[in-house]
Amino acid sequence: MTWIADAGFADLAAWAALVLTGLVTGLSGAHWREPARRVSRVTEALVLACAAAAVVAWCSQAGTLMASSDGNKLLTAAVPIDVAAGFRLAVLWATPSGAMLTVATVLLVWVALRAASASDLRYVSLASAVAFIALLGSTWNSPAAGVVATAIPPFVQSPSAALAPLFALMAVPCLVIAGFSSLLDNTDHRRRSLLYASWILATAAVVSEQVARSHLGIGPRDAVVFGSASSGLVLWLVTSALIHRRTQAILFRWRLPSATVSGFRMAGHVAHAGAACLVASFAAHAFASRTTITIAPGSSTTVRDVFGGSWNLAHQGLSRFDVGGANIVALAIETRTPAGRLTLVTPEAREHHGRSGQHLTNYVALRKSTGGPVQRIRVLLASADSLEVATVRVTFLPLPILWPIGVVLIGLSAMLSFIGYSRSSSLSSRVS
Repeated sequence: MTWIADAGFADLAAWAALVLTGLVTGLSGAHWREPARRVSRVTEALVLACAAAAVVAWCSQAGTLMASSDGNKLLTAAVPIDVAAGFRLAVLWATPSGAMLTVATVLLVWVALRAASASDLRYVSLASAVAFIALLGSTWNSPAAGVVATAIPPFVQSPSAALAPLFALMAVPCLVIAGFSSLLDNTDHRRRSLLYASWILATAAVVSEQVARSHLGIGPRDAVVFGSASSGLVLWLVTSALIHRRTQAILFRWRLPSATVSGFRMAGHVAHAGAACLVASFAAHAFASRTTITIAPGSSTTVRDVFGGSWNLAHQGLSRFDVGGANIVALAIETRTPAGRLTLVTPEAREHHGRSGQHLTNYVALRKSTGGPVQRIRVLLASADSLEVATVRVTFLPLPILWPIGVVLIGLSAMLSFIGYSRSSSLSSRVS
């Protein structure tokens, strides 16, 4: 039982939250057939204790992560290099153990705030059960002391890669609470608000993930959200389907809001247009042109783009330097478009060493891109030898303008939908 001796304050608080949440789940589940039963004072006190223990565990982890790069086993097992405090804090939502602890904390705080006024004991039972499973997964996946990472994860390579799992994770409690509301009460306005919140967060996650993939040298199969390359997109598709009026009417038996209310019909048209732009943007990646070239200093080569145009790429020099313990190789590539416009791009490859000087299995590659709304060229430095001969991966992506247009349209549709629902609620209250 050496894990008990190695357990820190955060681990003990997480175990206390797990035990107390199990007690709450059992006590409230015993009265499942009595939905009108009020939450007892004992159960309410236990719920508050659960939430307090989870908050203490989360804040203890956050405090050690913000303080330094040493002394936190979650950080040591996930991130092998020294990074800024914001990236260290991302361990709490970008790793399995930290993400489950965060979800459990959010749910338990929500239950604690709602327990005193809850009209249905099953709310407490369901939410505590989900939180118990999350806490169990967090403690089960907690790394042992002494485990050291050997690869740099994507979430510490750029701010957008760190924000993507945070947005996706925050969409999960919204979906869970909306599911509880669908099963146990008839408050349509609350459920729709939660579903729209989850959709907005899922959209932000997909946007952040795509921005990270465009700037970093991570491959299309490298995981950014929930340990899978496609998790963010799947989450966005699910939340997009759930906010559709007809899907809500079929799954939850909700009454369709009147399409004549100002904002509803326009929001639907704008949302469909934005979704079509995003889908077309994803489909455009299948038609992207990808080429790997080897280019020597002072030489140039010609590469054809998606539309058959000829781009000239010239090697303008290679720089090697050390910054913050990282060996950085920067390549200067001059690109000439078919129209003759010149642009200088400087992709980089950063090779880090572990905190103890150990060799890592990957490095951080930073893409550089240029182009216009119809087509963009992305240049990635794959390798460079001692003679400064560089291997470069060139990608031509068609129609990059579709992505920002889709994001803007989806954001506009969310605003119009909230306006429509608020007007619908005000009209209903006046009629009643």
